Amino acid sequence: VMRAEWLTWLESVQALAAEASVRILEIYTNGFDVTVKDDNSPLTAADLAAHHVIVTGLQRLTPDIPVLSEESSAVPFAERSRWPRYWLVDPLDGTKEFIQRNGQFTVNIALIEHHEPVLGVVRVPVTGLCYFAARSHGAFREEPHQPPRPIKVKPLQSGAPVRVVGSRSHGGPDLRRFATALGAHELV
Repeated sequence: VMRAEWLTWLESVQALAAEASVRILEIYTNGFDVTVKDDNSPLTAADLAAHHVIVTGLQRLTPDIPVLSEESSAVPFAERSRWPRYWLVDPLDGTKEFIQRNGQFTVNIALIEHHEPVLGVVRVPVTGLCYFAARSHGAFREEPHQPPRPIKVKPLQSGAPVRVVGSRSHGGPDLRRFATALGAHELV
């Protein structure tokens, strides 16, 4: 895929994440029931509404590219591992945070090509903050009513603790072991 093709999709993908965020916030505000999926993880109407908005929009934008969503019926790994490119979607990442009403959940959409992300959008519905990036284009942080600002990885400073970012609900012993193995670290 040419760089220009990704960039023509980036604005549309950001708009889908924004539309999904609106649907999520409607449900967040008006109340919701919680059901449980087969893997024992929670599911709400907001997950499904966001899934529908994003999958429908991506199929309209790029009908030839498959969509793998957290809320899709499972596609066997043997099949999806052969896909040269696909959209990878978590329509509401942080359902447990959504249920706890702490605002710490996101809409995540990425284009994967040859097993590597080449475009990504992460939007925080509660604040409207949006992070987006595309290969050969850079990464950006955009706050509501502000122009996007370029962002980059903070350089590792000798002797300074490594910053480890982890989920409030999914940290667990594996994350603690990983962080401990790094030595001096700050868990955010």
